[in-house]
Amino acid sequence: MNKENIRNLFYGLDKIDHLAACSKSPMLKSVKYALEKYTDDVITFGNPWNMWVEKVNEARKLFADIIHANANDVAVLYSVSSALDAVMSSFTFKRNNNIVTSDLEFPTTNFILQAYKKYGLEIKTIKNKNGIIKINEYEKAVNDSTTLVTAIHVSSLNGFMQNVSEIAKIAHENNSYIYVDDYQSLGALNINVQNEKIDFLASGNLKWLLGVSGVAFLYVNPLRDDTCIAVTRVVLSFTAFSYSLILIIPFLFFIVFILWP
Repeated sequence: MNKENIRNLFYGLDKIDHLAACSKSPMLKSVKYALEKYTDDVITFGNPWNMWVEKVNEARKLFADIIHANANDVAVLYSVSSALDAVMSSFTFKRNNNIVTSDLEFPTTNFILQAYKKYGLEIKTIKNKNGIIKINEYEKAVNDSTTLVTAIHVSSLNGFMQNVSEIAKIAHENNSYIYVDDYQSLGALNINVQNEKIDFLASGNLKWLLGVSGVAFLYVNPLRDDTCIAVTRVVLSFTAFSYSLILIIPFLFFIVFILWP
């Protein structure tokens, strides 16, 4: 598909060059159609629960394909912040546990982590140097008391990209978990949660996935089920209630089958 044909799939790109996709993508015509169809279905059917659940499961499958996962390991929530909070709430913390994060994470990540200090957690925040965090900073910060390491794939603050596979290795060598915020890059950069040994990955869809607000995804690694069972049960069960996923089927289909290399 050539450039002009792709531009014609969106509203407004015949008149402007949209440079803000790192914050909010331009509106896909198919997304507008999905919004209108959702409204029409509510008016026509009232409460088409089976239809909504079917669409949720379709969306989970499409998202799983993007990150090279199984749909059964993907949950649907309403924001990446809610996904991280679900992960955090699944752990049983001890007084000497710590969480390793960085100052290049999206701000709400640090806000959520700070709330768990009341359980005796130490929050260890790696400071960037000239917008960069070197891998050895994680090696120095992570130890055998670390419960979770957060590693944003691409920082929304400056575009810095981290090697999440190497950070995952450091976390696992210390019997810790890794949580990856992939909001800023998913849809533009490929990621394979299985090859990169990621335990948790969350993303919304306002940016390169070309979607709408109010919908996010959380991947939970089924092979790390010693502590993740609570996350899997609580979060995946919540998926059944996320009927608003009907809105995002078109653009996920667009990403998986048209744009994805």
